[in-house]
Amino acid sequence: MNADTTVTPDGTVLTGSAMNKKLGFTAMILSATGMGLVGTFSRLATPVDPDTGARYITGDFLAFGRMAVGAIGMLVIILAVKKLPKLKSTKLSFTVVAGGFCIGTSLALYVSSTLMTSIANAVFLIYTGPLFSAILAWIFLKEKISLTNAGFLVMVFIGMLMTIGIIDYTTEGGLDFALKIGADPAFPNKVIGDIFGLGSGLFYGLALFFYRYRGDIDSEVRGFWNFIFGAIGALVVMVLRFTMLDDTNPIRVMEGHHWLWAFALFLVSGFFAIGLLVVAGKNLLAVELSTTSYWECVVALVLGILIWKEALTPIGAIGGLLIILGGMGPVLTGLGGANKRRRANKRANQERAQAASSS
Repeated sequence: MNADTTVTPDGTVLTGSAMNKKLGFTAMILSATGMGLVGTFSRLATPVDPDTGARYITGDFLAFGRMAVGAIGMLVIILAVKKLPKLKSTKLSFTVVAGGFCIGTSLALYVSSTLMTSIANAVFLIYTGPLFSAILAWIFLKEKISLTNAGFLVMVFIGMLMTIGIIDYTTEGGLDFALKIGADPAFPNKVIGDIFGLGSGLFYGLALFFYRYRGDIDSEVRGFWNFIFGAIGALVVMVLRFTMLDDTNPIRVMEGHHWLWAFALFLVSGFFAIGLLVVAGKNLLAVELSTTSYWECVVALVLGILIWKEALTPIGAIGGLLIILGGMGPVLTGLGGANKRRRANKRANQERAQAASSS
């Protein structure tokens, strides 16, 4: 089985030519841009605790809102395109339920992470997810990773290590390797935030993996159930947070302007971004999803610098450039490969037609 082939659980073989690569890459870039706004929207939507000086931990509530608004919006679209019978007739499976639940859990942990640690750390830790996804797809879906795509994956991973400072360089100390997890006066809950970020990466990887299944379901229908079960996942995180960590009720602490930013988060980073992620998952291989999705990191890091004054070192800037180059690489090679296949098929059809006419 080649690198452009995947198999659904019912035995259906999907080849690269059956996937719309242009649609997949476009959807993934737009989705990643919306996702990159999460940290900024979340901070603007979350008030600061006057007693501790830290933001309340309301990420699970904001993630639940994203999913709930997304489900309503997707239902409206389903009614508009007259696919309600499809919604009623589609049989759910474990992978559909698990994909939605995992993305909701991931986003609840991730949004909370952006409130407790730096946006750079939160973004890096959630983006351990695509690496998990590519490995799972390699093991269970038998998706071979081409040497070119492996190179892009390594490029974006090294870029991430550089932008967050795990790989750093100073004239005094030379090359340095260290994950900066620990106490920080600017982030009193940084340790918990980093743990939440790592958890979000694990569940994000599982979600991307489960999206590779059930390609037979329409995007609108899959998107609706993705939001529904995502909301359940966010609620589970909220219950655990209430009982084990912080019993803050967001409705009691949020004021008018916080709600405005929250609704911006629900629409842009919820309905649009997550809905497009499902479209991308049906049209791209796991490694293509993995590399292209790193565009979110660039968006988030730039906003962290411009709005939240989070410093980016020169080596971090180089890392950001690697992310852009590595993320855009599959777009160019994927589209180029699709065009090459179309030209080859066209030539083959012409040759068959000529052979038939001559005989």
